[in-house]
Amino acid sequence: MSRLHLIVLGVMMSIFTANSQEFKLGAGLAVGTEASIDEDFMGDPALGVNLRGVYKITDKWGLTGGATYFFSKVPEPLKSTIYVLNFDGTYSFVSNPVLDFYGLVGFDVGYIKMEDTVEGIEADDTLTGMEVGIGIITRFGLFFEAKAEAALEQGQFTLGYLIQL
Repeated sequence: MSRLHLIVLGVMMSIFTANSQEFKLGAGLAVGTEASIDEDFMGDPALGVNLRGVYKITDKWGLTGGATYFFSKVPEPLKSTIYVLNFDGTYSFVSNPVLDFYGLVGFDVGYIKMEDTVEGIEADDTLTGMEVGIGIITRFGLFFEAKAEAALEQGQFTLGYLIQL
């Protein structure tokens, strides 16, 4: 690595370190609009639990990552396991002491496993896709996020609480 690359890297790291605002961790409840299957094998909403991390690089830019496990329901004798991992970049349109309103874009990785408990047959798949959405974080740590996920081809709505570390 040349000396110029090292200098540029050092300057960028010092800018990000000097302007970094906060790191938060939290959890919440999520609704996936297509995370369950009804009797006609059509998509159905499902509740889930979400774990989340948020890192603000600057006042406007940030990174977020999370994992959501859905308690999906499927017709008997099937059994399902569905979860999604999200990795996003965020841009805050409004950032003040009361709330942070942001847009996000990133990618998600979804895992689906279906099992027939009578015949002992199972299948699983890992899906990837882009996602886009909006979110709000209040100064009290309450957050809400709405996004369209391409991996599971669904909308996901999450309400939870973040604590600053």
